[in-house]
Amino acid sequence: VVLPDARHRLEFRMPQEGRPKACIQRTYNVSKMPRVAVIIPYLNESLELLEHTVGSLINNTDPSLLDEILLIDDGNEADHAFASILMRLHPKVKYHRNAERQGLIKAKATGADLTKSPVIVFMEPHCIVNRFWLEPLLDRLHGAPKLIVVPVIDSLPEKTPDQYKYGAGYYGGFGWNLEFKWVGTALERNFSYQSPDPFPMPCLSGGILAMWRDWWKESGEYDDQMTEWGSEHIEMSLRTWRCGGSVEAVPCSRVGHMFRKRSPYSRHLEASARNKKRVISVWLDNYKDKVYKAQPGLKDASDLGDISARLALRERLQCNSMDWYVK
Repeated sequence: VVLPDARHRLEFRMPQEGRPKACIQRTYNVSKMPRVAVIIPYLNESLELLEHTVGSLINNTDPSLLDEILLIDDGNEADHAFASILMRLHPKVKYHRNAERQGLIKAKATGADLTKSPVIVFMEPHCIVNRFWLEPLLDRLHGAPKLIVVPVIDSLPEKTPDQYKYGAGYYGGFGWNLEFKWVGTALERNFSYQSPDPFPMPCLSGGILAMWRDWWKESGEYDDQMTEWGSEHIEMSLRTWRCGGSVEAVPCSRVGHMFRKRSPYSRHLEASARNKKRVISVWLDNYKDKVYKAQPGLKDASDLGDISARLALRERLQCNSMDWYVK
């Protein structure tokens, strides 16, 4: 049963139009596009931000393309679960509760296992998806079974989240400390670039992406021995590019995201470090020393865990070397 005030709860401030003119003029044949499941883990999140995220998805997504929005309650305390409200926002909103906190990485994998749509979209719980955000992503996925696509990430100011701010369209990378960073614009990287064409993303920025379910499965999902939060996006980027796939940003797809000064939930440094160690041991090859120079503490691999399954995956997919990726 939908809440009597569900329509009011799903209201959000529509961003002012700021997409490139060519994007506004573009049309899509949605009848030939695959359907998607949108997966959103949340922990200690604001109900208002959750409602705005869901509201923008309902309002700005063609209903013929959207199977469900699956909200993963990652072991929230009662005052941050919001189950009775979220389950009644809209018929396409589904809810799953993890009895204990799994962490962002495992929560996303749980969501993927619980859905069946041919395309998986991972989203975050403090976003506003813009007009026609999904069609450009699906259009790009057509005929590209091993492609991961991401929208251009715009900004929702933390103190004034209804003031959507358009970004320039940056590409992502990472330093030898294995921390993501925005490096520059597509034009700065390639002077022949023509906006708003899609452009390569050497590294995913985090948890907002779309990909074929078959490639999610075939390419190894996430490393199921990584815990909590961190490095899964770098691992997925290295694995995708080096194992036959690619990652692209699609400027006609825009999503506003709130970048916070402080996380609403605790993160344990030992979990983050262990995740990095797993990336180093499976993927960094002869570049390990560069990481150890930047972060000497990562050299101790005593808590690494078993990496045999990830090494076997790398062998099975016949992945390229780190030299190939860097050069």
